[in-house]
Amino acid sequence: MTLLEFRDILCSIKDVPVFHGKAHKAAEYIIWQEVGGGLGFEADGASAEGGMRIAVDFYTKAEYSDIPEKIAALLSGYDEICFDGPVIDYDEESGWTHYSFDAEVCGGG
Repeated sequence: MTLLEFRDILCSIKDVPVFHGKAHKAAEYIIWQEVGGGLGFEADGASAEGGMRIAVDFYTKAEYSDIPEKIAALLSGYDEICFDGPVIDYDEESGWTHYSFDAEVCGGG
């Protein structure tokens, strides 16, 4: 799976803007970015698998957003994606709730 294919998966969630690396804040939004270099291992001296570590962060001020559930359902629908999360953090001062997913994507990079 390529990074652009990964982006397109996130962009399939309706009515939530998706940004790469940095956000132009909206009512709620998703940011994704690469956080680790190529994953992989070698077999018989040749690269046998490749991939990337990607952080997916969702920010909202809604108390009961269904978007984190949609993100998890989307990511779990692909054999090329392994993920943990969400880890949930609420910032009382700003009122934003942050859902953090850590993903590993195998393939094209």
